[in-house]
Amino acid sequence: MFKVMFIDDDPMVLRMAGFMMKKIGHTALTVSSANEVMATAKDSRPDIIFVDAEMPDMNGLDVIKMIKSDTDTADIPVYMMSGTVSQELKVKAISLGAAGVVEKPLKAPEIVKIVSTI
Repeated sequence: MFKVMFIDDDPMVLRMAGFMMKKIGHTALTVSSANEVMATAKDSRPDIIFVDAEMPDMNGLDVIKMIKSDTDTADIPVYMMSGTVSQELKVKAISLGAAGVVEKPLKAPEIVKIVSTI
């Protein structure tokens, strides 16, 4: 069983992600504010993190930088989630250390495939 962290300000996305992970036997850690990311990541040590590109308190690129710059969390794979995936966003996210970018709304088969690669 894996711990999968989802960071998004949309409660519907977090509920759906939690349901997807529970259905396949994994634990979903949900965070609705970028300000909670590091404390949750350090305390819970997720196996993988999905972060929304656009949030009110901090954008996803800054969250990736924060995760990847801390020695306690730098080794955790991070995927960016966005409703508007562009080549520019992919390049920026990957250059900061993201493993990839997934399109929202999330599709269960895609998320399950990514989580199964851990």
